Amino acid sequence: MKLAAIAVAGAVLALPPPSFRAPGYPLDLSGAGSKLAVVTAYCAVRVANFATQRSPTALKAPGPCQDPEASAGTNGVWLGRNAIVVQTIDAPSPHGERDAIWAGPLPRGPLRQLGDDWGWTDSDVPGGFGCAWSVASGGGVIAAAAVPNTLAVSAGIDDKPVCPAGPTTRIRLLGAGRSSVTVPGSWSILGTDGKRLALVRLDASATPTGELGVFALDGKRLATPAVTRATVKIAYHGWLTPDGLVVETRRGVVTPRWSVRAGGSVAVGYGRVFYVKGRTLHVRRVRGGPDRPLVTVPSSEALIAAGSFGVAIATGQDNTAVYRLPWRTIDSVLPR
Repeated sequence: MKLAAIAVAGAVLALPPPSFRAPGYPLDLSGAGSKLAVVTAYCAVRVANFATQRSPTALKAPGPCQDPEASAGTNGVWLGRNAIVVQTIDAPSPHGERDAIWAGPLPRGPLRQLGDDWGWTDSDVPGGFGCAWSVASGGGVIAAAAVPNTLAVSAGIDDKPVCPAGPTTRIRLLGAGRSSVTVPGSWSILGTDGKRLALVRLDASATPTGELGVFALDGKRLATPAVTRATVKIAYHGWLTPDGLVVETRRGVVTPRWSVRAGGSVAVGYGRVFYVKGRTLHVRRVRGGPDRPLVTVPSSEALIAAGSFGVAIATGQDNTAVYRLPWRTIDSVLPR
């Protein structure tokens, strides 16, 4: 791959040609090992294995996407070693939405629904229905738990969530040595490394309390990283790394040693944090050190994900283009 000229003050690589394309606007991206999954607003679900394939596998679209009268899209994806979870959304009007999650084996599925639909509508009382799902993936494992549904509360329809918090949280595990684990209290899932779960405590209103909990996959509570309650309250994604917990919040990225304000996509892999700020993809080691601009991306809304293949970038409008930066290329800018 040809690289752009490297400026002395800051190396910026040339974006390589796309590795593959998919129909529709990209809504989520997930990496696991040599595999990468992307989902789009047109219900496209594509899984590429950069170690064995040149073309991605197209999975059959989940149920709602097969209804010609529906306005469904796939807006979430989590990839494990041997499994995939996809979220669908059907929001035909401003008056409500219906969501669901679907799971299946790699490489081709089929995808089958986990639990029931959830969502909200302004034509019923209460407006909310069904339990929402909290999902995270990492270390080859996908963790998923039913949690209170606050969509109607956020829409100003209901005063309290449906599927209220219970005394325990059961977490389903795909790709682990056990199928589930139950922990005391009401929690959402922040992240997993395949051996541990980082969870955020929820109160009776399903609002994050600021308490962080780290559990082994057998339910044993482990030492908790030092993260401020204020950060935990606004965290929605986390990575358990050998150098500590990396947290993505509405304001940016927080690591054990540094933080940065950034409103774009974030990924973590091989001891480094990648984040999009404006139209620049940056890289910095989890343990600190220099912050390097890596590549200029086509849009500030570009999505990124990391795996053993390197870092993938997905961007586009009517069609998604997926680009790949291998680790040897990234190492030329910021070695491990």
